[in-house]
Amino acid sequence: MIAIVPVNTPERGKRRLASAFSSHEREALVRAMLTDVVAACRAAPAVEEVLVVSPDPTLAPAGCTVLIDDGRGHAAALERALEQVLPHRGALVVMADCPLVEAATLDRLANSGAPVAVGPAQDGGTNALALRPADVIEPAFGLINGAQLIVERANAAGVGLEIIRNERLELDLDTPEDARRISELDSDTATQRLLATLLQSSTRAR
Repeated sequence: MIAIVPVNTPERGKRRLASAFSSHEREALVRAMLTDVVAACRAAPAVEEVLVVSPDPTLAPAGCTVLIDDGRGHAAALERALEQVLPHRGALVVMADCPLVEAATLDRLANSGAPVAVGPAQDGGTNALALRPADVIEPAFGLINGAQLIVERANAAGVGLEIIRNERLELDLDTPEDARRISELDSDTATQRLLATLLQSSTRAR
C-alpha cells in the first residue's frame, strides 16, 4: 500500500498558529510534523512507499516520492495524487499535522478488512483514510464533518467501512492549544522536542 501525505506550505496551511509562533517557527513545526508522520508511515509494515504531495518539494524528507501540486488545498492535491495510484493498489492518506500518529495505528487502518477505513480527527474531520482500491470512494479532507461524509459516501457506494479511533491520531496541530496538548503527552517525536524549545522560549519571553 502507498501512503500519501499532503502538506501545504507553512504560510498557507498553519495560519492559526501565527499568534503563538513566528513564520520561521511555523516552518520548523511543519517540517518536524512531516518528519514524524513520514517516520510512522515507514515503520508500518503495510506501507511500501511514501508519497509527499506539496507545493514545496523541499519540505519532503529524503527518500520520499514527491508530487508537486499547485497549492489549491488538500482536496485538489489528493485528487491528483490518487490518480497516480494504480487502479488495483490501495492507498493510505495521512494528514501531515498528526505528529503523534504511530505505525501500529497506520497498520490497523491499512490492514482493515473493509474497503474503507477512516481515522477521524478530534473535530470530526479526517486525519487518515485507507482506501482499497484507491478509487473506491471520493475522500473528504479539510471539512469539519469529513469523517461523517466518508461514512455516508461508503454507505452510498455499498462498501464496508471501519472507523478507527485513536487519541494520538485524532490530535492534529492547528492551534496554540493543540501545541500545548501535544507537548504534554508521553512520546518522543521531533515535533515534541521542537515544541519543548519553542514553548520554553515563549514562557521566558513573558
